Amino acid sequence: MQRKRVISWGQSELHYYPYGEMLKLFTSMETSVKIAGGTYDAGKTYGLVAYMHFLALRYEGARMTFVHRSLNRVYRNIIPTYEKFLGYKPPSRDDNPKGLEVTRFGGERPEFFEYDNGTRIYMNGLDKPQNLLSDFFDAGFVNQAELLPFGAWDELTARVSERAGRMPIAYLVGDCNPSVPNHWIRQQAKEGKLEFYRMSFLDNPEIIEQGSERLKDFKIAFENNPNKELLKEIEDLFTPSGLRRVEKLKNLEGLRFKRGFLGVWASGEGLVFEEFEPETHIVDTTIMPNWKRYLSVDWGFRNPASVIWWALSPDDRLYAYKEIYKPGLTKPDLIRLIKKNCDPRYDRIQHAAVDSADQDGVEQLRRAGFRVNEPKKDRVAQIDAVKERLKKDPSGEPAIFFLRDRLVHPPDEDLKDDYRPVEVTDEFLSLSYAEKLKGTRRDDEDVVGDNHGIDGTSYLVQSLKGQRGIGSGRVIHGSVKMR
Repeated sequence: MQRKRVISWGQSELHYYPYGEMLKLFTSMETSVKIAGGTYDAGKTYGLVAYMHFLALRYEGARMTFVHRSLNRVYRNIIPTYEKFLGYKPPSRDDNPKGLEVTRFGGERPEFFEYDNGTRIYMNGLDKPQNLLSDFFDAGFVNQAELLPFGAWDELTARVSERAGRMPIAYLVGDCNPSVPNHWIRQQAKEGKLEFYRMSFLDNPEIIEQGSERLKDFKIAFENNPNKELLKEIEDLFTPSGLRRVEKLKNLEGLRFKRGFLGVWASGEGLVFEEFEPETHIVDTTIMPNWKRYLSVDWGFRNPASVIWWALSPDDRLYAYKEIYKPGLTKPDLIRLIKKNCDPRYDRIQHAAVDSADQDGVEQLRRAGFRVNEPKKDRVAQIDAVKERLKKDPSGEPAIFFLRDRLVHPPDEDLKDDYRPVEVTDEFLSLSYAEKLKGTRRDDEDVVGDNHGIDGTSYLVQSLKGQRGIGSGRVIHGSVKMR
């Protein structure tokens, strides 16, 4: 069992002890801007939630904030980790019979958490920036900072400022997973504008017993030669759950292995969809009621089933605006979930594009009242058709977009635990060509990674081929403008 040590900070004693790079981050009190990055499952989010909690206890009346690019992800990513660290779900201020030190304001999606000493931690998303960008904070924690454009991070450094007035130094901290080699996080660290703390799963006390000289020496050797076979040398130090979690990391493939296990900031060599750019293709916008609506469906059970609701604008641009991405659903269960999430006012589906090889699924959809389109299956043609829409046209915009927070259900926990995609845009960032074949048409058919949502997307794109007519619409400031 993992031994807990007590760290004293200010007047509080708390049963959490940071190790390695996280300990350096905790004790670098003169450093105001700092990011913990590294492999998957390194305990980065947990450690930084603890850091924010300690700051909240130390400085009375402070104004602090949890931030994600998406406000929904604050509630899905940060708050569960925060509640795990606290050991309880903060009650409302009017319903706190146990006298717990943290309460919540705002129901199930709280506006802020409040401490006994008057400190508040506010919830903010960059997709809803009104409060965030009109106020000042003593401290802020940004989850998945690699997803932020640099301009947003730069603005946050101005908002997390001594002007808030409760801390002698304002702290802006973030966690991140590895991304592309030239990411702004690496550039800012190189220029000394932020302090970067490189972590790995070997720093996570839930995975491996910390504090021994043996582990310390192994970390140094492993960093110089990160061979997964070397982990056998310290198997006795892993917790039972840690062994299982590391085994999943060892089995990652391609780009996810480089980033998730090795912690390498690697580009997507061999990516099938190099044209996909989150900054360009993932948007916040409004779908107009008069746009035509479609479904794409890729059945699954052991693998995730994917259903995406699409809107087609008058200038022939596709917008994915709702999505199901979930394993363990039978076809009847999936169809019920589809119908439950179809708004009768707006989701008047023109047709559902479905895998033509699955005639049982085609028939079940028809019986459920959907018109079905069965595009011819051709892996190469499907990939090429999606690539074509991902490309920017003469107006400077692509012909396909994905609205942020499309999922009509919480991200699947089993997929998250296995480090697999939880929505179609995750697939675009990880699907790669197999390396064993070169120079033949078969290369384009042999891919590595999940592609369930991509397959569904390709069915819809193929079903619309021949109907395309590029218009003069363009996207301005996240809203669709027509001329």
